[in-house]
Amino acid sequence: MPTVNTRVFFSKVGRAKYISHLDLYGVFQRAVRIAELPAWYTEGLSPRLYLQFMLPLSLGQEGLRETVDMRLLKDIPFEETKERLSNALPLDIRVTDVSAPIMKNTDIAFAEYEITGNFDSNKLCEFCGRPSVVTEKKTKKGISEIDLKPYITLLGSDDGIFRIKLPAGNDFNINPTLLLGAYEKEYGKLNGIKITRTRILDSTGEVFR
Repeated sequence: MPTVNTRVFFSKVGRAKYISHLDLYGVFQRAVRIAELPAWYTEGLSPRLYLQFMLPLSLGQEGLRETVDMRLLKDIPFEETKERLSNALPLDIRVTDVSAPIMKNTDIAFAEYEITGNFDSNKLCEFCGRPSVVTEKKTKKGISEIDLKPYITLLGSDDGIFRIKLPAGNDFNINPTLLLGAYEKEYGKLNGIKITRTRILDSTGEVFR
């Protein structure tokens, strides 16, 4: 049976930032059922609702434009899908847009973040401006040293607000906590930190659609 590919954009903030990626699948599964959307399920002995989250968000981080793909068995207006899903989701998860997929998940190359908290943003900018910013990164092969400097793009800063662009995708991903961890090793623990992923981009810098 033909299916309609549907891309859902949503924000995940407040208390929802403590919902793990695994549990997020269950949250959307329940919402799709409550919204009575004619969603497509995988075939076989254990059918599962088809949901593909583009770039899992780290636990404790907020996201303003997260993405999940689903397939519908009927062509429903995007605005109606948005309204029905929004009404079925928890308060801190809001559907911001629904459209047909334009890019592939393999097109994702970068993510932009806003970091807020009780810290000196100028000092953090100076730290990022060093010739090298070496820290440890956990990989499939174990823990290894990595120089973050080539991957850091500063987007600006204000008092207590720091904006940055980092690599993101299936093959290579730099979590902003790596940078903050390296900074804390030298300057001490940062308090009241909030990390928000504001946008996901392709390799040309275009917003993921």
